[in-house]
Amino acid sequence: MEPLSIVVVDDDPDAAEALCRLLGSLGSSCRVAHGGEEAVALLSRAQFDLVISDSRMPGVDGLSLCRAIRTRDDPYVYFILVTADDDRAHLLEAMRSGADDYLTKPIDPETLCARLLCAERVIRLHRTLRARNRQLRHDSERNFQVARVDALTGARNRRALAEDVQAKRAGVIRYGSPCAVAMCDLDHFKEYNDALGHLAGDEALKRVVRVTQAQLRAGDALYRFGGEEFVVLLQHQNLLSARAAMERVRRAVAHSAPSDAEKITISVGLAELRADDADDEVALGRADSALYRAKLGGRNRIET
Repeated sequence: MEPLSIVVVDDDPDAAEALCRLLGSLGSSCRVAHGGEEAVALLSRAQFDLVISDSRMPGVDGLSLCRAIRTRDDPYVYFILVTADDDRAHLLEAMRSGADDYLTKPIDPETLCARLLCAERVIRLHRTLRARNRQLRHDSERNFQVARVDALTGARNRRALAEDVQAKRAGVIRYGSPCAVAMCDLDHFKEYNDALGHLAGDEALKRVVRVTQAQLRAGDALYRFGGEEFVVLLQHQNLLSARAAMERVRRAVAHSAPSDAEKITISVGLAELRADDADDEVALGRADSALYRAKLGGRNRIET
């Protein structure tokens, strides 16, 4: 373990310097704060492992300093209070306020060494717990994202769609901000798979996602709804502007195939999220009905 970084707090400069020299001889790095106020300022600027503070100081005394440290959300700071031998009542109050250990004056070097060994074990434990908590948060965030992404295409999935539709509709209700939903379906996809194989079908799905995402704005989002169906949420867009955006997508998809045999098109149904919808699914139903009309109308087209 790296040497402990320590703040010695004492309004007596000679006593503080003497303790720092002793700590240095034991392999620790040390800073001096000449009183509780200076210690609070120092701890707000930098992180330290351990504070060794005199109990009796004008202004912010050792007890007040300990309480101030314990209100912080920063990594845990081990706190040792230095007391006079006859100051037992004050010591007990300090321990109840969050002090970890104590030393009595005059400070014995061997006793100090023993206290530092105890502090080191506790500090090591807190470092380990912090590292594990960081990893758990990272894993949790990663799992949260993975659970909302379609494994094949990299588009968001239906779970993410349900959450985002709810959030976008809340914006429509509260702020009147428009949001359009586009239901998209790859035309004649079964025939495509039958002719070229399912691996080629998978590549077509991934290609459509890449092309679609390249045409969308940063605030828009693409979801795989299931099979060869996709949904696009077009934030801050009404039906007119959403139609123009999806027309760019439709054309880009139609021209994206590397060969005529691999050409594929999409049909699109458009609807708007409405504040007076009975629930979040109603707009998806309207978009699906519009998609059905697009297919009946000859496919590779957009209907509202």
